[in-house]
Amino acid sequence: MGLRRIIQNRQLSTVKTFKYVGRWKPGDNSLRKVGVVFYLEDSLDLILLRKVYAFFKKNGVKCCICMYKKNAKMEIPLELISSEVVLLGPESVNWYGLVRKGFADAFLKEPFDLILNLSKNYFFTTSYLSSLAKATLKVGRYVRPNAPYRIMLETNQSDDSDAFVHLLEKSLQIVRLG
Repeated sequence: MGLRRIIQNRQLSTVKTFKYVGRWKPGDNSLRKVGVVFYLEDSLDLILLRKVYAFFKKNGVKCCICMYKKNAKMEIPLELISSEVVLLGPESVNWYGLVRKGFADAFLKEPFDLILNLSKNYFFTTSYLSSLAKATLKVGRYVRPNAPYRIMLETNQSDDSDAFVHLLEKSLQIVRLG
């Protein structure tokens, strides 16, 4: 384990990873604002992001996106730019992977009903943002056993985006029904 990974693990352990704004009540259908944290690696990731964004928009939920973009040349879809989007890149994080001050402050101060980490693989910056964000419920993929989520969705990386959105929808229905 390298020095960077040791520092990242220590940083995650010192953060109170479960910053919940309230308590999620079974049967609560009042999703009003969702925060999506995302590590954009390739154009296939954009397909998933578009489908999740469309799912929440169809249900009348406001969606705020905080995305780390690996490749500066990758185009962001226009429908996502019109919403609240925080774009992060290599210049917005330090050597440890922590977000520099001023880049995601507004996103982290906003109270959400749901935080959703869509990253396919473990990426420290998105995990750290998910753990710092204020939300009633946190959902993410199962990439580490000690992730800061109340619901972890386990999928294969080969799963298509339709299957993931369907799994997300079913998980939220189960939580709402209690």
